Amino acid sequence: MNKIFLSIALLSLSYLSQAQTGRYIYVAEDQGWIYIYDIENQHQLVKKFEVPGTGEYKGVSADATRGRLYLSSYTNDQFVCVDLRTEKILWSIPIIGYPDSHAQTPDGKYIYLPKRHARSWDVIDADQGKIVANIPIPYGNPHNTWASKDGTKMYLAALGNEYLYVADVKTNKIISQVGPFQPNQEDPWGWTQKKHNGPKGIRPFAVSNDDHYCYVNLDGVLGYEIGDITTGKRIGRVDVAGFELKRGGHLTTSHGVNFPPDEKEIWVSNDAGPFIHVFDATVNPHHKIADIPLSGRNGWITFSIPGDYAYAASGDVIDAKTKKIVAHLVVSEKLLEIDFKDGKAVQAGTR
Repeated sequence: MNKIFLSIALLSLSYLSQAQTGRYIYVAEDQGWIYIYDIENQHQLVKKFEVPGTGEYKGVSADATRGRLYLSSYTNDQFVCVDLRTEKILWSIPIIGYPDSHAQTPDGKYIYLPKRHARSWDVIDADQGKIVANIPIPYGNPHNTWASKDGTKMYLAALGNEYLYVADVKTNKIISQVGPFQPNQEDPWGWTQKKHNGPKGIRPFAVSNDDHYCYVNLDGVLGYEIGDITTGKRIGRVDVAGFELKRGGHLTTSHGVNFPPDEKEIWVSNDAGPFIHVFDATVNPHHKIADIPLSGRNGWITFSIPGDYAYAASGDVIDAKTKKIVAHLVVSEKLLEIDFKDGKAVQAGTR
């Protein structure tokens, strides 16, 4: 399709939101654009729109009930709320201290936003569009956030910190921690060493649906460690054997770990390999069952809502059953599924 016909096609779909029904992947691209792909039509690009004054996104989430898309924008240091129907900014909050990868409560009422340079998380009231609380941590650079399925807890991880913190949503206080986990102390190129000669720590992580286990990437570790949230203890490590230890774009080896909805597998990134390695989580110890070569460096893994597709930050779309790449999207770590019926958002996945 040449540029003229592509432009006409995208223009004709500029009013798609008025009548759309289906499953879509929203991809936040660092230059300030949102790309929309039709999952049920071979992941074809159907639309893109600009979010002015934003970019270099560090996090994305969506709330189907309120019809909103939320963006952590490093450009102009702000947290931005976009109306999914009009695709216009509803409100934005200036953030002092580097807004990073946030998460929202399942009911969409509150958003927990890490501030990398402020050693704390801001709690944002989504209806008011304002900060209502703050959760500090002892040390490290707040980086990633995960919401429990029941909406009672938030899991908080910081660069240069070996512990995963658990915060109570009712009180906005830290109630427990898991760890310490064990980064590779022999790796001289961890993020914190590169930036300010601090300690190594946790990178991306995932939490089981029952809040029992966490799966944690660590500086200089190709694989992941497992923590028991109930006891607060580190209980094991799963290494990716047979692959060279290389640093990826995030100055670490594995920056991405996730699982499909049934939790029968754990998918972990080999950023510079570049591969995604898949482990059978129904056996102990976890057993590697697939090595999926990627088209470029990775740095995140996202699943569709039903788990039929996995999305790598390299832009590769992977059939979760066959483990084969079936499509390609614009390169980004910040993406999620949003489903529509008659132009209204009815369901949103998570990053």
